[in-house]
Amino acid sequence: MTVADLAGRREPRLAAAAMALLLSLGAFDQLKTPALPAPAGAASSAEEVAGRLRAQLDDDATRAPYVTAPAAPLLASCPPRSGEARMPPGGVPAYSGELLPPEMSEPLRVRFWITSPEKAANAVTAARPGTGECDRPGHQTLKDVAGYDRLGWRGVRTLVTTDSWTDDGMRGAVATIVAARGGLLAEVTWTWPFEADGEPGRHALLQGTASAASALAATGGDPSRPATATALRSASARMAAALPPASSYGKDMTSWPVRGSGPRSHELVCGDPSREENAYAGAPAVTRRLIGDVSVHEDVLFLPDERSAERARTTPLAWDGSCSSREDGQSYSIQPRLDPFTSGPWAGQIRTFAVQHPEPPRRPKGPVRRSTAHVAVGVRHGTTMVYLRWQGPAGTDPAAALRSGRTALTSTLGRLPAGG
Repeated sequence: MTVADLAGRREPRLAAAAMALLLSLGAFDQLKTPALPAPAGAASSAEEVAGRLRAQLDDDATRAPYVTAPAAPLLASCPPRSGEARMPPGGVPAYSGELLPPEMSEPLRVRFWITSPEKAANAVTAARPGTGECDRPGHQTLKDVAGYDRLGWRGVRTLVTTDSWTDDGMRGAVATIVAARGGLLAEVTWTWPFEADGEPGRHALLQGTASAASALAATGGDPSRPATATALRSASARMAAALPPASSYGKDMTSWPVRGSGPRSHELVCGDPSREENAYAGAPAVTRRLIGDVSVHEDVLFLPDERSAERARTTPLAWDGSCSSREDGQSYSIQPRLDPFTSGPWAGQIRTFAVQHPEPPRRPKGPVRRSTAHVAVGVRHGTTMVYLRWQGPAGTDPAAALRSGRTALTSTLGRLPAGG
């Protein structure tokens, strides 16, 4: 469909926006017009976001490890080096999925969060200086950073290249837009390969930008109208509001910054992060990561049917019992168990274990043994799946620590509305 064809349809607002976009990109005669419609009103819930993007969702990627989890940092292709920089808001309705727009040869990976306008704007502000961490000599190069201001969305767009795109030396490019519109926060990423001696093709950058703008318009609505407030009656909003205060898990609990950062030894002792972080994509979600005296993962997914809900429930628990660590000499003080578990209307399984691992010698007598307890619950009610994970120091009584973790997670389940 040409721009002239589009202008002749009954959707002049969308046609004008598409035409303005193409002209502003300087590729009027080359880019393909994106196919997503732009409703008048902005999406006010993660459920609405999922519904508006469902037509282009890549169903084969719903469990793939390359779908970025809602809890991953913004500009996820450029891992933050320290602190809480670029972490998206936690414990709010969110959506993560991979789209296959017909006008593109490569997919779009999209993430959306429904939060307050202040938090959305703050996240974009944090992402801007974070682009400097995309430049990593010997690994990847930050080629371009530009402001993004289209169709009511404002933020930043980055272009990064890497020399290790494939094992045979092909280079690749990653473009990312982080932008906000009212209480909507979004990240859109797309990638493409190019020859080792060349530069990333500008057409792929511009076509991806046009397609990303289309996805943003589909969720953000008419830029001349105000962004709507969060839908407090949506299932995801009710679930987010029901999460317990962070302090209920222990002292000094705060939002968990970045995987592997921070001094807490009881985080990520054992398990399979790829299963935990990507149980299912393309579904409305509420996720939160907390760390302090203990570390906690909270994940709620709203699936389209009970079969996919059961698959999402079992995926993060389908760990084979292996336990890898940078520390040598690790052993279990309580062996892994996977048992049936029920709590009110929620039914599923619970995984428990405690593991010992050595610390560097503190005294001439040798290493000091320490133990970490792990409790994970995967349950569902109808098409709603909940995965909760608790890890903390086990001290000299690992069994008591496991009981504490089980009590904490059961208490959280007791707060959650079974109807979503």
